Parts: sequence; C-alpha cells; structure tokens
Amino acid sequence: MSLSSKTLKFLKELEQISLVEVTTYILYGSDEALMLYHNSLDTLLESNCMDFDVVTFETQLGKEPEFIIDNFEIEGYCVIDRTIRNRLHDNLCKKVKNQIIEPRQQKWLEEQEDRNFL
Repeated sequence: MSLSSKTLKFLKELEQISLVEVTTYILYGSDEALMLYHNSLDTLLESNCMDFDVVTFETQLGKEPEFIIDNFEIEGYCVIDRTIRNRLHDNLCKKVKNQIIEPRQQKWLEEQEDRNFL
C-alpha cells in the first residue's frame, strides 16, 4: 500500500513533534473521525467510527511510537491531553472487542435456535 501525500505530510510533521522534550499525546485519523472529535469528544466516542488511533510521544520511552497506516487513510491529527487519550484508547478497544464478540454471540444464538428445532 503506497502512502498518500497527506499521510506522508502528517508523518513528517509528527517527526518534528517527537523531538519535543515533553510527553505529547496525539489523536490521528480520517477526516470523519477528526470531524466527530472536533464536534465533541462524546460524538466520536458514541459513533461507530474506528478510523483513528492515539499515540504517545514520551521522552523517556526510548522508542518511536508506531502508527497504523494500513487500516485507514491518515488525514489529520491533533494534540490532546492524557485524559482524552485514555478515553479514546479505551473506546477504540471496546469497539474492536465488539466487532469480535458480537459475531461469535450471534453464531452461538443461531446454533441454539437450530438445536431447539431438532
């Protein structure tokens, strides 16, 4: 997958942010995710949108943060605080979990219905 010019620009800007000697939290993602966030944090949290991620630049971490560049187009970013970073990370984990668990539950329910008809 080749990266768009917008994504390359984003990654270059973040390279500059990573040089700062302060822990910095970043929300990045699609235009849709960022629009929902700018509308309000709760709007993004309550939506089905998963086209975002959060990263932390820590001066004592000793490694570069990793960016997800294969799952969605990176169209922008914004600096956030630690509390918002934690809420967004938790929300994204729950959304991914639901995508895994719900199909399993649905399959189990269907199997139970099939057994009841036999």
